Amino acid sequence: MLRLDHLFIIVSPQAPEADALVDIGLKEGRGNSHTGQGTSNRRFFFNNTTLEFLYLHDIAEAMNGAGKELRLVERAINVEGSPFGLVARWSDPHSEPDFPHWKYQPDYFPEPMAFFVGNNSNNFSEPLCICMPPALSVPENLPTPRNHDWVLTDLKLCIPGSMASNVLTTFGACELVNIRPNEDHHITMTFNHGKLSRKHIFPELQLTIEY
Repeated sequence: MLRLDHLFIIVSPQAPEADALVDIGLKEGRGNSHTGQGTSNRRFFFNNTTLEFLYLHDIAEAMNGAGKELRLVERAINVEGSPFGLVARWSDPHSEPDFPHWKYQPDYFPEPMAFFVGNNSNNFSEPLCICMPPALSVPENLPTPRNHDWVLTDLKLCIPGSMASNVLTTFGACELVNIRPNEDHHITMTFNHGKLSRKHIFPELQLTIEY
């Protein structure tokens, strides 16, 4: 069974777009870089998920390194494509996830540990759908998330197509995730059931945050 772990948005170099979330009072966490993938990030940690702003810092590495089949460069420059990625965990450490996939073994994982990437990865009208290695344990004694009182209670993902692929349908079955076809690319993250009736729309990110 899949469980949503986090999501990412592909943004411009150095991710200045993330400043907009700081401006509404969210606290930014520590970012990192991905060897062999040519990417770095800025991250916001919530009670039960993480929002990652993923950007290219080395185009040559992204196009030729271990992560080249993710086609992140092509996604970054495709103005009509999905800038999103859904990253899930698989509950059974003794089996592979049951959606059509291919394996991505990044430089920063020991062999044979690998991500399972949905075979819709070349379909830029859908987000990348990635499952973390089942053997990758959740670190113990994690620090309290900087936005610990923000609990994701709904994630609406809009796609322009009239029908989601088998892969995206599987990810759409994760708790909290709802796929909305026939709409422009957009994600709406609702926290705490929107109890405060507040909404921020970030057009440049194709993102809405409600809380």
